[in-house]
Amino acid sequence: MNMLKTTIFASALAGLAALPGTASAQGASNELGMADSFMISPASLTDRAPVRTGNDGVERLRMTDEEHTNEQASVKFSPDGRRAMYVHMRTSVINEGTGREAPPTDRVQCALSALELSVDAGTGRLKVARPAAAQYDIWATNNNGNEYRNCHKPELVVIDNGKHVALLANYQANGTNDTKRYVMGVYDWDMNRVTLKNGNGQVQNIVTIEAKNNDDCSMHQSGAGEVGLPYYDQGGVTKIAAWGGCNGNGNDDGWLFATGFEFNAAGTEVTVKRLFDISLAQREERSRGSCTIDAADKSYAVCTWTEGNTQPQHEGTWIAAVDLSDGGQNGPNADGRLLWKDRLSYKTTLQVNGEDREYYSMRAQHMRLMAKQADGSFLPTNELIFQATLNRGNNQDDRKGGRSDAMEMAVIKTSRTGYTFTMPLSVINLASPMLLGTDGTHLSGAPAIFGKGDQLMPGFIQVQGSQTGGLQQDADVRTIGYDTVAKTMVNLGQHSARAPYDRHLYSNYLGNNPGNQGRNFAGCDLVKNPFFDATGAGTTQASKVQFFTACALTGKASEHVESSIKPSAFLSIIPTAFSANAPDPQGGYNDNVPGDNTPDNPAPEEPEPFVPGSAAGGCSTGGGSAGGLAALGLGLAALLRRRRK
Repeated sequence: MNMLKTTIFASALAGLAALPGTASAQGASNELGMADSFMISPASLTDRAPVRTGNDGVERLRMTDEEHTNEQASVKFSPDGRRAMYVHMRTSVINEGTGREAPPTDRVQCALSALELSVDAGTGRLKVARPAAAQYDIWATNNNGNEYRNCHKPELVVIDNGKHVALLANYQANGTNDTKRYVMGVYDWDMNRVTLKNGNGQVQNIVTIEAKNNDDCSMHQSGAGEVGLPYYDQGGVTKIAAWGGCNGNGNDDGWLFATGFEFNAAGTEVTVKRLFDISLAQREERSRGSCTIDAADKSYAVCTWTEGNTQPQHEGTWIAAVDLSDGGQNGPNADGRLLWKDRLSYKTTLQVNGEDREYYSMRAQHMRLMAKQADGSFLPTNELIFQATLNRGNNQDDRKGGRSDAMEMAVIKTSRTGYTFTMPLSVINLASPMLLGTDGTHLSGAPAIFGKGDQLMPGFIQVQGSQTGGLQQDADVRTIGYDTVAKTMVNLGQHSARAPYDRHLYSNYLGNNPGNQGRNFAGCDLVKNPFFDATGAGTTQASKVQFFTACALTGKASEHVESSIKPSAFLSIIPTAFSANAPDPQGGYNDNVPGDNTPDNPAPEEPEPFVPGSAAGGCSTGGGSAGGLAALGLGLAALLRRRRK
């Protein structure tokens, strides 16, 4: 039995110092390790959300069915790290104030932006801006949807050996009952669109890839995106595998869908084919699953999800492997491709304030552990970090309910024949130093790389936004490393994305079924910095950053204080790995820097690695007013000292 003592803590969030402009930097700092954020597309002052005025004279956002907002951003970088594509669902005009200004048709569509990474000549830091070949954003969709469901949950997938990017999104055509997932377009990095054909060779504007009768497709994990790595990508042919939760009155299942892209020799046309699908979760409600691929063995995918027909779901968290080989069954309901399936966690009894209480495992997420390759890049391995939240309670009066007091974490090694625990499934108190300030809901997870020089370790980040609008709040970034020698998790602290992320309020109040359903999503991408100087001779801040995680976020800009102004689109670049000769990164990771030893602001304790198989912590928060959230540099230094002994 695990013992917890619950305590409520407030997250330490820094205020946003937003600057106007397109792809403009948010603030300025030369501190190594601090995130840099850029406003990609500001909200329009003419696209206002309905508000109500209270007895106190304050205007507040009003719940409005089908109003929609600017949300659900995703980003993907090119293989060389120099270019990126950014997409988000949008109701505001694009290119405002220019000759290319344009509103969306039918209220809401997906806006696409091309970005270029460079080094700022003045500050020496990484920056993003529109490339010369694609200065203006475009509307990537022109759909006419039932309830304005024109382009929801967009994701970008890099295909064709990095030459092209596919935009995938959900759409419910007007006059129909089911939401389906489509390829909305395929582009080069300058946003030049490739001609789309369906599996019958017919030219179409969009091509269906995920559809089930009487079910809305599809839902999946927020953060790293729905596809880990294409499982086939040669000779102009790319095959991808993706989770799709399809919820409704039909099968009501969670699926793996496989899709193929076949380019012509000139790369000007692409044929999109539905290859096969397989039902994995037979009790789908909010499974939010994810399927990823091992780079060394792409013949199978591993998927994790939460199962149950209730809200919250009460059938536990699951894992399965699916055969992706060419010789397997094709078409719908390809059940013969299932290699194995198991429930990872179901019910757990925790002792809270002296009482035994039963919790359900839910909100499953997984991120692949990354391993260094000969060229210095990192690719996903056959091990994954699994995380789930332990939740107790139910929805009350048609409102979301329950509470979360702890998380489960494990490292799982997979193969075509089964799985084993490298680090056993372990309970971690949300009041422990490792998770202090994390609330366990609507998190966006992504793989990450931490360290200096050759002393690098894999791990993951969790991005946590604001539940109440995000104004004057930066998103939290929780960084957790995995020591592959000691087989333990290492707390690397809680940091600021230096950009806002409204994970709930505007999407909940302005979507369909306002106040009852609706959440925002974020998209993150792990990037090897093309401007890193491995010799150590570089003097710019950018030259000392080996790897960074880029996160696409939507939230309230600090200058947009009125509730009627919708969220803006941002990109946060979060450095996590550095050169061997780089100073320990402070970068605002923790205000309690060494030597700042006042009675109210003591020096932080070095983070201790989490011991697997036990609860982490009780109510201890460690030293410092920031609740024991030690600087990334201190955590890395401690890890390196242990390894050198």
